[in-house]
Amino acid sequence: MRRLDELLEDPVRFARVKRWFYAGLGALALIEAAAPFLAYSDAGHFWFEDLPAWGCLFGLVSCVVIIAFSKLLGKLWLMRRDTYYDS
Repeated sequence: MRRLDELLEDPVRFARVKRWFYAGLGALALIEAAAPFLAYSDAGHFWFEDLPAWGCLFGLVSCVVIIAFSKLLGKLWLMRRDTYYDS
């Protein structure tokens, strides 16, 4: 844990760690997109299941929809007026 603190406190090292992190995420996305062309996989039940990186795109869109719906639900149903607790 001490090594991680040292890496994240120094701005130059933090920038380097951040750069490697994003490079790793980019590499994983490229591998996900290229995997259907490199390896045999079963055909999907629907046409869009055969698109490259369908799982990543579906997961991203699903998370965005869940977050947007949660924020809307919080605004419309859970939040109270500023004067709600005033007597």
